[in-house]
Amino acid sequence: MKSLCAFLFLLTASAFSAETLPFEEVAPGVYVHEGKIADLFETDRDPVSNITFIVGGDAVAVIDTGGSRRAGEAVLASIREVTPLPVRYVINTHVHADHNFGNQAFLGENPEFIAHHLYPGDFAAKSGYYLNRLTQPWFEGTQPVAATRTVESETVIDLGNRRLVLTAQPRAHTRHDLTVFDPQTGTLITGDLLFVDHLPTLDGSLLGWLTVTDTLKALPLKHIVPGHGAVQSSTAAFDKQTRYLSSLAQAVRAAINDNIDINTASTTVLASPTESWQLYTTYHPRNVIQAYTELEWE
Repeated sequence: MKSLCAFLFLLTASAFSAETLPFEEVAPGVYVHEGKIADLFETDRDPVSNITFIVGGDAVAVIDTGGSRRAGEAVLASIREVTPLPVRYVINTHVHADHNFGNQAFLGENPEFIAHHLYPGDFAAKSGYYLNRLTQPWFEGTQPVAATRTVESETVIDLGNRRLVLTAQPRAHTRHDLTVFDPQTGTLITGDLLFVDHLPTLDGSLLGWLTVTDTLKALPLKHIVPGHGAVQSSTAAFDKQTRYLSSLAQAVRAAINDNIDINTASTTVLASPTESWQLYTTYHPRNVIQAYTELEWE
């Protein structure tokens, strides 16, 4: 009877213990969880984007938190396996729910929630839509948490003998992309300014994205953490994405010049990928529409 009670206790404790996520230390003090490549609204389990935390001498910064309360709780539990230091900063690279709906789990740490200065307006406009669509059991109890501090152009935060450079980028993947650079290790956390394997998704400016990419490639980089896909060690990681975006611009311009309407263009322009991308049929038609609305006014 005692052994049965002990077994039931262990089973119950396991059921309610904090879940963790696998993180890899890609550079000293820089830990990355590689999310699976999937559509957040179709998956039965989050996270589907990359999550990073960086440990300094006094504090921790988390860059993106996953797409649900439960994902955020798993991130925090994973951090606690590495360090007891407080999470002083939660940095959101942009407003898409798969990158920030885990913020809720960090409220007890009383951090600053940092984002691009254009983030708050888009967060207020879009978070309700995202929340209404996330009806899977994994997302139960999730509540969006807004930014408490914004970056106008560039700012530096100090984790204790470790300074991170936060840069508000011009309109690109979105109009509120924020990058994080760790000069100590040459690590750049791009958010969704870089996709690896997952098709890039356009919610900002196609031409702006190409320009920002050139700016990022000029940094002294040793490690590049994309928004989706594996961590990279060379700026050549941007090349496949650049080829897709450049081809998209060229093909959409041709459709506009041929007086092909936007709806027809969304199903015919680059209908088949020229390189291997996951989720191509899910996101490419939307990219065409976004690019068309931008380029028709050139």
